Amino acid sequence: MIPLQINKQPSPTKGDLLLSEPFLMDSNFSRVVILLCEHNEDGSFGLILNNTLEIEINSVVTDFPEAKIPVGFGGPVERNQLFYMHQNKEISGCTQIGENLYLGGDYPEIKKRISNDEMTPANLRFFIGYTGWSKGQLQKEIDELSWIVMKAPKNINVFNAFDDDLWRELISQLGGKYKLMADYPVNPADN
Repeated sequence: MIPLQINKQPSPTKGDLLLSEPFLMDSNFSRVVILLCEHNEDGSFGLILNNTLEIEINSVVTDFPEAKIPVGFGGPVERNQLFYMHQNKEISGCTQIGENLYLGGDYPEIKKRISNDEMTPANLRFFIGYTGWSKGQLQKEIDELSWIVMKAPKNINVFNAFDDDLWRELISQLGGKYKLMADYPVNPADN
């Protein structure tokens, strides 16, 4: 008996990207790019980067400074919660998730900095909901080849990653079979 060769994916770390497998049919995760904001022994938490909603922050939050900041769909968990990432380490209570990239922090301080034009769509992004995995669940899904783990390229700008082509561009960068898969239709019957 000859053992099968399986492409072993690396274990993810905070700040990595998760690219959905090209033919994942779950409507929440079809061709998404998720920024992994936390990954530890208790579970994992991430935000979908390339699923921007057709709304701006002022249509979601009352008593908010006037700002034309788009809102993304972070994932199917806690759709009544608002999450935000930014580049300001001075925001009290924020958590670092990557180089010059922070999550959350003092909400009134965020509002004040928006009012003072210290924070703009160039360095602030909002999401409704998140994507989460219980203890060991994400690694199991990676081992089942539902997700492709990728170190975030230095040139990716998470504040301007709204484009539907983000998944295609990133998976192409992996080369080989992934480069070929980048242009496959979502439904192979459409080929």
